[in-house]
Amino acid sequence: MHALRLALVSLALVLGAATAHAHAYLDHASPRVGSTVKSSPSEVRLWFSQALEPQFTSAQVRSSSGAVVATGGVDPAKPKEIVVRVNALPAGSYKVFWKVLSVDSHHTEGSFGFEVRP
Repeated sequence: MHALRLALVSLALVLGAATAHAHAYLDHASPRVGSTVKSSPSEVRLWFSQALEPQFTSAQVRSSSGAVVATGGVDPAKPKEIVVRVNALPAGSYKVFWKVLSVDSHHTEGSFGFEVRP
């Protein structure tokens, strides 16, 4: 019985690991998630764990009031990255919202904030 239980747990771990790699997850971003920067970035860049489908992937930068200040999409030269070019952002809090479809057809989305404080 103990061997069967161990085998089932091992199988669950293997299947769980395979499933964990089946979605594109945010790996890191610039500006960094939750960071405070001293000047406005010229772009917000997001790196993902898998290649993305450009037609079904987007990102927005919104001000603290919720107004969309910039939008962007997949960098054609780098299929795991989203680039949002921004004009000079005044001091304040911003939130980045992203929705992606990975090339293996799995959808994920999320958001993170950063601040501009000269």
